[in-house]
Amino acid sequence: MDTILTVNQLSVFHQNAEHYLLEDIHFSLYRGQVLALVGASGSGKSLLAQSILQLLPDNLRQNGDVLYSDRQVNEHDRGRNIVLIPQSVEALDPLMKVGKQIEGLIQAENPHQVMLDLLAQLGLNADIATRYPFQLSGGQARRVLATIALGSPANVVIADEPTPGLDEEAKYEMIALLKEVQQAGKAILLITHDFDVALQLADQVAVLDQGEIIEVTDVHHFSGDGEKLVHPLTKALWQSLPQNLFIKYAEKT
Repeated sequence: MDTILTVNQLSVFHQNAEHYLLEDIHFSLYRGQVLALVGASGSGKSLLAQSILQLLPDNLRQNGDVLYSDRQVNEHDRGRNIVLIPQSVEALDPLMKVGKQIEGLIQAENPHQVMLDLLAQLGLNADIATRYPFQLSGGQARRVLATIALGSPANVVIADEPTPGLDEEAKYEMIALLKEVQQAGKAILLITHDFDVALQLADQVAVLDQGEIIEVTDVHHFSGDGEKLVHPLTKALWQSLPQNLFIKYAEKT
């Protein structure tokens, strides 16, 4: 398999608090693969995305390797080779119309038409392109962020919680579009707390707990009572879902 992104012995140290927020993170991402990163709030999922993109504040020190096609990632890879669908809708430029923000990242003969096609795929009307971000609902803004990211030429897409705030129809459209991105040969790191979304999209699932990846496993291992899962915390997470035993996660950890 063609490895496109490698994270090796990655740690993030908080210099003021003097403790590690992420420690000894390892995983590889292949072309056409979706790796879902799941875990409780505060486990370090979004921090890991910031580390990959070299976006950490000065009080955090990063060690280890983040490689894109066997070379160290740098700031020039952002938007060009690795693109982020951010969790916060505040990432949109408030002074620029939506259409211009999307077209600015599209490399095609007719970026305007590509932009309209992407909007349609996410269930957005063409007139969205003429609006400013403040004129969008929260769900519309989240879908626009996805459109901007997916219109870029990047081979790696980091989707940081792409579905919260979306109704069921919009969530279905987002999942369908991410599947198309995967089928086009791009790799996706899907950061989510929505386990159902992870199971619909991912080839593998990485479970993050208190800054450490405790298990990386095939998505098909999340079945039955979780007998193919290795770590007790992963089994507890699986069994706590409504469609399973409804065992409270806190009781198992």
